[in-house]
Amino acid sequence: MKTKLSIHSICVSVVKKYLILLFVFINAAAYSQLINKDSIDLTETKELLSKKQFNKIINVNFSKLITGQSTNTVGSYAAVDPEKAEATFSPNFILENGNVIIGKMTGGVTDGIYSVFNNSKLNTNISLELQYHFLNKKTKRVLRYYKSDFDKQKETDEKTEKEWKDSKAKIEASYDVNTRIIENDKLTKEDSTITVTIEQLNKKLLEEKAKVNPNAGTIELLNAQINMQKFKQKQNNDKIQENVTLNNAFNPLKERMKIGNIRADKLKENDISKLKIVGFCFSWISLAYKIKNDEFRLLDPLQPYATQITKDNYISHEFKTQYSYVNLNSDREKATYFTTSLTYKYKSNFNDLKRVEVTETKEVATNANQTRVTTEKYFAYAGKYKTDINQINLDVDFYHFPFNNSSIGYHIFPNSKYTDDIKPVYNAGFGIVFPFIDKKNDKSIINVELYYNVVNIFNSKNSDYSFIERNNIGLRIAFPISFNPK
Repeated sequence: MKTKLSIHSICVSVVKKYLILLFVFINAAAYSQLINKDSIDLTETKELLSKKQFNKIINVNFSKLITGQSTNTVGSYAAVDPEKAEATFSPNFILENGNVIIGKMTGGVTDGIYSVFNNSKLNTNISLELQYHFLNKKTKRVLRYYKSDFDKQKETDEKTEKEWKDSKAKIEASYDVNTRIIENDKLTKEDSTITVTIEQLNKKLLEEKAKVNPNAGTIELLNAQINMQKFKQKQNNDKIQENVTLNNAFNPLKERMKIGNIRADKLKENDISKLKIVGFCFSWISLAYKIKNDEFRLLDPLQPYATQITKDNYISHEFKTQYSYVNLNSDREKATYFTTSLTYKYKSNFNDLKRVEVTETKEVATNANQTRVTTEKYFAYAGKYKTDINQINLDVDFYHFPFNNSSIGYHIFPNSKYTDDIKPVYNAGFGIVFPFIDKKNDKSIINVELYYNVVNIFNSKNSDYSFIERNNIGLRIAFPISFNPK
């Protein structure tokens, strides 16, 4: 017996050391990110982005990682669970500085209506959660991209700017030194000369007609010359009027706005935030608050029949702070993801109760040898019910895909719980992740994890199972975190 206890003590001691070292190692890995300044890790180039461009690209990829989208979406996620008669609604809002606010609302649905408050009271079985995510700018931040992609985008912007400047110069030239105005000045001077010429020809015509023997040929020639000058003068006047009409219709401000809008559309289409990123590295901090109202029936079979079923409700609160870090190089198909969170819960042990189905039969009428009854079925919860419980959870998740093409990765997930009047509970798990790749878009569509989880390591719950037996092994299927920026 002593030998058995001695072996058990040794096992517990070894596991304690392993768990402590594991926590120290992972937290040290996270803290090591704090000693680096912002940097831009470029593939095949040493050319730097401006600080404004760098922050813009980082913010876009951060919002995509958190929400799966790069713009605000009020209805980013909604779902209905018919079995539980619950609806979930999750909007997200991306702020100008890149920070992300996410709301989550889950509650009971009656006749298709989802009420947050009913008769000024919080609705039954509803939970409201608000999350705030912001980048940690004190840690190392990295972007990875190809020089060819950056140069192509830069050349497109330069071409757009040149086209805009050329068009603007033409408008300014047309407005400041208008060729039509110069032409009208020239035509007006020419008209004055024509008028003088016509007057001189008319004088000669009158003198010829006043002669005793006027020359018919000369008179005909002078009339032809006068008509020709008048026709030319009319052409000049028509051209002057045409130029005046065109000048009145020309609006330089409107033309500037037109080419300005074209320039803005092209720059937006080729915005630096759309640069093809093949990898990034950054960390962020998340804060969350959750309130939940549970209303249910309690079953106590030890009580008299009339008081066995009672109705109860409880409002629980949850505060959570989380640090996360991601390092992705999709060019080499490698990724590392780490997160550690501290959660405080003010709650009941509702989730620990056992759900049972209760059937109640009521006699409503009898007739000779017949009896009519009604049956009502509902769910109740059995067990020792406790409220106002304080609990602190410490959770760590560490994913790493060390091989090319992310063909396989590993997952380490220790956690601990500290609850009122209960000894701390420590768990630790390790898993191997196998991504299943969609050949069409070369992305992981689902992850299957083979895991081993040691629960209640130090037997804080005084379990009858031995240390070796206190574990669970199995498969976990999950949708992957969207690391890929492509």
